[in-house]
Amino acid sequence: MSDLQDSTFTRKHRHRLLGRATRRMAGIASIGLALLAASAGLSTGPTGSAPAGAAALDLPTIQALYAQDLLDRANAERVARTSPSLQVPPLLVDAGLAAQAQAWSVHLAATGVAQDPPLSACGSQPSPGQICMLAANTGNSGNGTWPGDGSDGMHSDYMASVGHRQNMLNAGYDVVGMGVTCSGGQAWTVEVFGFAYGNLGAAQRRQTTQNAVAGDPVAPGPSVAGLQTGVPVYCPGQKVGPNGQTTATGGPYPYPYAVPSVPGAAPPTSSGTAVGIASVASGGGYWVARSDGSVSSHGMATDQGSMAGQALAAPVRHIVGTPTGRGYWLVASDGGIFSYGDAAFYGSMGGQRLNSPVVDMTPTATGRGYWLVASDGGIFAFGDAVFYGSTGGLRLNSAVVGLASSASGRGYWLVASDGGIFAFGDAPFVGSTGALSLNAAIVGMASSPHGLGYWLVATDGGIFAFGDAPFQGSAGAIRLAAPIAGMASDATTGGYWMVADDGGVFAFGAPFHGAG
Repeated sequence: MSDLQDSTFTRKHRHRLLGRATRRMAGIASIGLALLAASAGLSTGPTGSAPAGAAALDLPTIQALYAQDLLDRANAERVARTSPSLQVPPLLVDAGLAAQAQAWSVHLAATGVAQDPPLSACGSQPSPGQICMLAANTGNSGNGTWPGDGSDGMHSDYMASVGHRQNMLNAGYDVVGMGVTCSGGQAWTVEVFGFAYGNLGAAQRRQTTQNAVAGDPVAPGPSVAGLQTGVPVYCPGQKVGPNGQTTATGGPYPYPYAVPSVPGAAPPTSSGTAVGIASVASGGGYWVARSDGSVSSHGMATDQGSMAGQALAAPVRHIVGTPTGRGYWLVASDGGIFSYGDAAFYGSMGGQRLNSPVVDMTPTATGRGYWLVASDGGIFAFGDAVFYGSTGGLRLNSAVVGLASSASGRGYWLVASDGGIFAFGDAPFVGSTGALSLNAAIVGMASSPHGLGYWLVATDGGIFAFGDAPFQGSAGAIRLAAPIAGMASDATTGGYWMVADDGGVFAFGAPFHGAG
């Protein structure tokens, strides 16, 4: 491996056969940042029918989503390797490189062969602003293998190849062009890397430091954005699952197992409305659930799975996270419980006759149990959850819409749509809106971090704070595109998020990590 030289560049080019048989790849070594190249074979598989209800995106949008996700994944890997002693700058898209990368991906799709693109390296007298295109990754996705056929698998294969990985992670590069062409149920991808000639000295210094600190070539770990990471994007016709379904929309589609999210990745498509939001216990992220059982992950929240694409006996009504922040439960209106991550199943009301539909749930302080509440205020306790009372036998002015537990886990509050509060166990009553005339109905509640207060949220985004729950703002004066469906508090900041039924998220005193 050679370092950058001022104006004299040399080319090193090597191919290596990868073990996987689901990609064909090629790569160009750096001209000056001497990098490796690789190639792999291809296997194809049959395609099936598109998922029911999928609305197809236009092809340019799909290709742009795919290219953006490849960039998100590459930058996630670079961020993971940045430290006080080593700066690996994020790759910024250069319009010229992007145009060249896209044109070459079209060529690859037309020829059916993954081959090296020509590199327009800097000449003997480049201008300071001239972009030196010094390295490239090219390849095409498989068709028929899942997971891993989409942008996740393409990125993972690039990371598995020494030369391609070095191109993506090389600290000397700070600009990139991503090109993707969908053809024949596959994605033909091109990544070209470089920097402005005027930044040559800084690029040399970053690469020299990286060689000393991280090794040459850069090690494959940690791998933070590969096969089991984030929401992938697919080209039309690529398989989505073992049941033979193929994508019609180009993705994104959620995984059925635990995966951390990729910053900036597009959220999964869904046919359901958003019904709830749950925060990570330690702060820094949240999940948004939809009525069809799909879940999107944001910030530090990791995707642990969902019921997306599954036939449900009843719609999902809410989502709550575990005390560890490494799992969550979904609850359906028939009382069915779906557990993911470290959220254990302790029982449900699914399959039993209910007087009223279940509208919410909350876990105990230990996470080894939970309560469900129905719209008549009936409480169902499972695991180590203790029954402290309910309004199931009372005549209510308004239906119950939410539930939250006290800090100790030895009590809980119920809230009705008129803002009436019912406190049980050691949950203190610190106020309500039951006697007020509201502009909009209450739709949910969240307890404060210390458990000595709570917030109520209305469908118009109005917030009512009681006890030690601080008022951080509301959407009550904002014209909303869709009504608010629920809220969750941020234990780190003392703020909160609300989610509208179109998936829009509103952050108050808490960081915004994207819509659901």
